[in-house]
Amino acid sequence: MPTPRTNPLRTALSENRLSVGAFQMLADPAVTEILLGGGLEWVLIDSEHRSFNAETVEQLVRTAHGCGPGKSAVVRVRDLTRGAVQYALESGAEGIVVPLVNSAEQAAEAVALTHYPPLGTRGLNAGARAAGWGTADPSGYARAANEQLVVAVQIETVAGLEAVESIAAVEGVDMLYVGPFDLSHGMGLTGQLGHAEVRKAIARVFEVGRKHRKWLGVLAPDVAFAQWCIEGGVRFLTYRSDVRYLKATVAQEVASLQALAAR
Repeated sequence: MPTPRTNPLRTALSENRLSVGAFQMLADPAVTEILLGGGLEWVLIDSEHRSFNAETVEQLVRTAHGCGPGKSAVVRVRDLTRGAVQYALESGAEGIVVPLVNSAEQAAEAVALTHYPPLGTRGLNAGARAAGWGTADPSGYARAANEQLVVAVQIETVAGLEAVESIAAVEGVDMLYVGPFDLSHGMGLTGQLGHAEVRKAIARVFEVGRKHRKWLGVLAPDVAFAQWCIEGGVRFLTYRSDVRYLKATVAQEVASLQALAAR
């Protein structure tokens, strides 16, 4: 029987090391290889805002694992449903991000759907990729899966912010993941991540997370915001996305070429 894969992401977070990745919004596995080959530790596969099917997610996870022993894949699921969660986990992803968690009840449901009994209600498929296509000992696999998975709930609404204390108190939630753009939008301060009220709201999530000994994650669009979040305790840092990297590089290179022509 194969030995269950140790989750490098969970190891890094347990050691309080900064772990940096990026959202993957493009379906091509080559993008996964480029991002992880460039030094990122994981990709956060965004099936919430992209029309990825289960086969695409599994292929991207497989590609991430092929990029080296220290590389991981995390999936942001489309919604908090058994099907969406099950497909993501059976791909072999090391972590899962559940969007739009606004209550302790939703957080508890996320824990239930991501864990096998007795900790949750996840259905056991010993023939899935996550279980080595049927070559893993089922009981050992289920136990390791419960121990190794990273479960993050996304705080990205005013309702989630108001309920963050009770959400963080839910056993089995590993991480509070801040969605700063949606949160700022819900506050009527769309995209103003430097605004005092937005910073206060995000800092509140960080404070509660530290109090309840939860890991902290965030999407950062620039280095200055990333630094502020790291100082607040973030160790799961999503720095931009594949699309943002591509657009930024193209814009920078075109500007350089246009500057040459203007000389």
